[in-house]
Amino acid sequence: MLGAIALFALSTLAGPLHDGATMARVDAVAVSGPNAVRVTGELNDDVWRGAAAVDAFVQREPLDGGEPSERTEFRVAYNATTLFVKVRAYDRQPDRIVSYLTRRDQDSPCDWIHVFVDSYHDRRTAYEFAVNPSGVKLDRYWFNDNNRDDSWDAVWDVTVSRDSEGWSAEFRIPFSQLRFNPSQANTFGFAVARQIGRLNETSTWPLLSRHATGYVSSFGELGGLAMSASPKKLEITPYTVANLTTQPTGGNPLLKSAAPGGAFGLDMKYALTPGLTLTTTVNPDFGQVEADPAVVNLSAFETYFNERRPFFVEGSGNFNFNLDCNDGSCSGMFYSRRIGRAPQGAGNLPGGDNVYTDVPSQTKILGAAKLTGRVGNYSVGVMQTVSEEAQARVQTGSALSTQPVEPLTSYSVGRVRREFSNQSAIGFMLTNTKRQTVGNLVDLLPSSASTGGIDWDLRFRKLYSVTGYWAGSTVRGDAPAIEALQENSRHYFQRPDLTSVTLDPTRTSLSGDAGSLGISKIGGEHVRFNSNVGFKSPGFDTNDVGFLRRADTRNMGNWIQFRSDTPNRWFRSRNINFNQYAGWNSDGDRLYSGANINSHWTFTNNWSIGGGYNVNGLGLDDRVTRGGPAVYQENGNGVWYYVNSDNRRAVALDYFGSYFADPHGSIGADFSPNIVFRPVPSLMVTTGIRFGRNVTDTQWVGHVTDSASHYVFGHLEQTTVALTGRFNYTLTPNLSLQLYAQPFVSAGDYRQFRQIADARAADYYARFTPYIYDTIANGDPNFNVKSFRTTNVLRWEYKPGSTLFVVWQQARENDAVPGGFSAGRDLHDIFGAPSTNVFLVKIAYWLNY
Repeated sequence: MLGAIALFALSTLAGPLHDGATMARVDAVAVSGPNAVRVTGELNDDVWRGAAAVDAFVQREPLDGGEPSERTEFRVAYNATTLFVKVRAYDRQPDRIVSYLTRRDQDSPCDWIHVFVDSYHDRRTAYEFAVNPSGVKLDRYWFNDNNRDDSWDAVWDVTVSRDSEGWSAEFRIPFSQLRFNPSQANTFGFAVARQIGRLNETSTWPLLSRHATGYVSSFGELGGLAMSASPKKLEITPYTVANLTTQPTGGNPLLKSAAPGGAFGLDMKYALTPGLTLTTTVNPDFGQVEADPAVVNLSAFETYFNERRPFFVEGSGNFNFNLDCNDGSCSGMFYSRRIGRAPQGAGNLPGGDNVYTDVPSQTKILGAAKLTGRVGNYSVGVMQTVSEEAQARVQTGSALSTQPVEPLTSYSVGRVRREFSNQSAIGFMLTNTKRQTVGNLVDLLPSSASTGGIDWDLRFRKLYSVTGYWAGSTVRGDAPAIEALQENSRHYFQRPDLTSVTLDPTRTSLSGDAGSLGISKIGGEHVRFNSNVGFKSPGFDTNDVGFLRRADTRNMGNWIQFRSDTPNRWFRSRNINFNQYAGWNSDGDRLYSGANINSHWTFTNNWSIGGGYNVNGLGLDDRVTRGGPAVYQENGNGVWYYVNSDNRRAVALDYFGSYFADPHGSIGADFSPNIVFRPVPSLMVTTGIRFGRNVTDTQWVGHVTDSASHYVFGHLEQTTVALTGRFNYTLTPNLSLQLYAQPFVSAGDYRQFRQIADARAADYYARFTPYIYDTIANGDPNFNVKSFRTTNVLRWEYKPGSTLFVVWQQARENDAVPGGFSAGRDLHDIFGAPSTNVFLVKIAYWLNY
């Protein structure tokens, strides 16, 4: 019924995109003859003189619709295999053209020329190709009109040159990298943009207005393309990896201090249809991917880490079905980090004296395939992956055995969206996880999990939208596995004060649903807003292949923004935002409530500042006791702020700070300065420090059971210091060296232990009573986590699409000294700890058929 209502609404909303207005258009000139293309791949000057020049550029930023400061013109030509675009960027001060020599795909605050091609001409998707005056290439894929995928990589080429009148770029884009239906009268969506670094100015053809609700839908048209032959469809990239791992054994006879290894693998892309691409990987290796940052998580919830592996990052927009969003950061029904995860059964291995274990750090992915693209007005994403059964080796005395710690698992994901001409869309998503559980994993993990949902984005009068979703989930398995799921922090059905649902140890399945509905003003020059409501039932769970911190919520929120992007004497742009939010559980307990005001300002000198103030009311935390009774918690008020200097300078400074406090002595302070230093165009050094101070008067310690049950909290004083450094040196646009390192220390000291007296007392001091906590019998809660992680990568694209990686990764961990923070001692102990090193060489060769 809900889908039928949405489809009916869409049928009444869909209409012409441009209201009959004349669309900007340019025609490409066909290239023929043996001398038209030089040996270098560039077109000769006679061809370009025969192509029409287009110079009707309009300023997008800082003055939307204004006259550009400098003239730009472009010409377009093509032959049977390649689209050629030549852009001339005139500059009356050519000595002030700004350029940085960086690795491929790294944006920098300098001059750029961008070419956008909507080859499918659906006004929703596009390919972006860009270059700066140093010849650094950047490419992206645009989807859903406004969203972009920075991880998309194509095989193409470009030549740049500079002279007394400015600079120019000649793009050579193989049609094999685009998706379209060949015909004798092809029309592509098309746009060109130019950035002038010293002015921080962007001009485009046609105008891609910041006030428009769509980006790709604002493109002009490229016509005159007569192509009957299909472009090449198949790309194959075989690769080989050799590695050496050195590690401390700690007396474990199962570990080797030096372990060499090697592997072969294959990536493949095949254009099944003009709009659909099949991408596969066999025995993938992601050794060149940067390590995750160190964290100390004292909450009941899982830490979210961004995906970095290329196969899963590229095209990830086709699989977005967002359930929770906070300031633009979203999680939902598909979280690709579940695939190839750390084995979940490692905690169930035997322990004790004379027991040694060897557990793989992650589950090996046997293979993965995904189908992405378009079929008519539908965007499609389908993915299938299989990870192998992971085995741990266990030695007890002289006896050696193996034990499964992660089952053979199949992950299936499907996503389809029907898109309409007024930017409206309605879609659905299905996921399925199937495990071949064996041994003790039968009692630990569900055997299968399925989720499905429908979402919609209905647009009205170009400025307004109604968005929402409904989703459902079902998890199945043996009774012990489902009981463990009910007792997980996402659910905590065992809570003694939970009335809407109860723990059932005999269940073999768990089901639930979730939904949201919101109305927004998404366009216009001065005012935008959003109002939304949502829910998640107690049994809703997507975490077998998605990411969900908790179920059992009812939430609402309101936001309104007043803004101006029209520059004046002092500001390029400014806005002010007002937010209000609240949430409840299914028992009707208010979990949180509050409001926020924040404002952001960009000055004409390209500095920016911003900040906000949060007011939060008393809330009932039904997760803090890890399955025990819910407890009232003061959430306090706070302020956050930032200052960013002009990032075009040789030295740029970013600073973020925050301070939160409640009436009873709890505070949270965070200070994070960051400096970017570019002494020469080819070198960028970034260093930043994060200093965090967390004083919590009621930090959870644990549940102690003796003659009575005690839910114990303590006064925690925690200090966290992390220093992050990056060194990026680029020798040529195709050869770069990247160094990353982060020493990290987080130390916490507990005192003044107390236990719950009356969890729901409004009076803070009646809520708890003192408790004598035995650190010997119950464990010392103090901690001192020290780590050092570094990833260093030499990347060489020795021919288009073919790469060589040389990688060194190191990790050091030392948690041996619990207690408070001591800078000198803790930093010394980091580098005094033994290290694990991985040395890796990976070479890949690209083939196109």
